[in-house]
Amino acid sequence: MKGDRLLALLATEKKGLGHSALRSDVLSQYAGVLAITREVRAVNDNELKETDRRIAETFAQFRGRLLVFGMIGFGFGLILATTTTVYAGRLEKSLQEKYRESLQAQRELKELSKRLVDAEERERRAISRELHDEVGQSLSALLIDVGNLTEMCSEDAAFRQGLQRIKTLAENCVNEVRNMALLLRPSMLDDLGLVAALDWQARETSKRTGMLVETVDENVSESLPEEYKTCVYRIVQEALNNCSKHAYAKNVRVVVRQEPNYLRVSIEDDGKGFDASRVRGLGLVGMNERVSQLGGVLKVESDPARGTRLRVDLPLPVASANLEN
Repeated sequence: MKGDRLLALLATEKKGLGHSALRSDVLSQYAGVLAITREVRAVNDNELKETDRRIAETFAQFRGRLLVFGMIGFGFGLILATTTTVYAGRLEKSLQEKYRESLQAQRELKELSKRLVDAEERERRAISRELHDEVGQSLSALLIDVGNLTEMCSEDAAFRQGLQRIKTLAENCVNEVRNMALLLRPSMLDDLGLVAALDWQARETSKRTGMLVETVDENVSESLPEEYKTCVYRIVQEALNNCSKHAYAKNVRVVVRQEPNYLRVSIEDDGKGFDASRVRGLGLVGMNERVSQLGGVLKVESDPARGTRLRVDLPLPVASANLEN
């Protein structure tokens, strides 16, 4: 019995000693693991710090390069903007200069056109007076002498017939010279005024073409400036010529009306009409040139079914408007 107790006691002590040794071994291994862990952590921390440092350096380099490129781009952009601004300024200045030159050229062309028209009217007036005063009077004197000779020579019938033929030719020449002088520049336009000249023109056109021309004047002053009377007369003359030669009209109505501030001319016919947006002959160009010189407006409305209507509005000078009022 004592032996069994001793063996049990030895087994218990041995067991207690085993647990103590195992515990001590585990603790020593745990301490080693902890030491290794601390070393690994330190290595990781160093690696992280090194990685962060490299990333920071790389980012700093990238930011520096980006800043340099940005400055270079900004510099190029500033240079380009400055160059563009300077070029645009020079181009605008050049365009303004060209525009001023164009306006000056237009003014010079208008002035030249006005001078040409005035010179044409002066030449027309001079030739008309020359035909009327010199050629017309010479032919009239010749006609009188031929008439006297015809009355004196009553015996020779052949000689009398020859003188009669000369007289007839002289009469035709006198009429032709008279018509040419009136067409060039009717003296009644200067002596009797615009209304009388338009009435004569209407009668002569009706005789020559068979076209019925009606003229209506409303409150037209005879104290209109010379250039206004000439402009209206020439416009009506050209319009009637177009009505006869191109429109083949049978009836034409010419209305001239003077308002306090402007003079309006309206010409309507019952001809075949034309496309006013596409057809622009020299006659219309000349009319428009005369009207624009006086600051007026010319409008043309045409329809094959209703004929053509031409309207001109001429602003009156202040002196003429006040005189009329």
